[in-house]
Amino acid sequence: DGTVVNLTAPTVELLDKLMAAAPELKETAEYKDGRTIRAVYELVASLMNCNDDGYTFTAEELRDKYRLSLLDIFRFVSGYFDFIKEIQEAKN
Repeated sequence: DGTVVNLTAPTVELLDKLMAAAPELKETAEYKDGRTIRAVYELVASLMNCNDDGYTFTAEELRDKYRLSLLDIFRFVSGYFDFIKEIQEAKN
């Protein structure tokens, strides 16, 4: 729908969760297990909820309302890792 979301850095807890989920993301890409796919959508919703705009998202909204495919989710996560890397490099 053209919504623009200005993301902020995640909490340390959420970042740890993202890093721990990295192997699960790979598994999802390879096997497309329903339980794992749902967990990935929930994680991405949590990441997107870290924003300056006051938007909140659920896994269901990402899938149904915003029609984000699994490919869209993987693209987001890839870009998000780049975003986190930039933040970490700026701190150094």
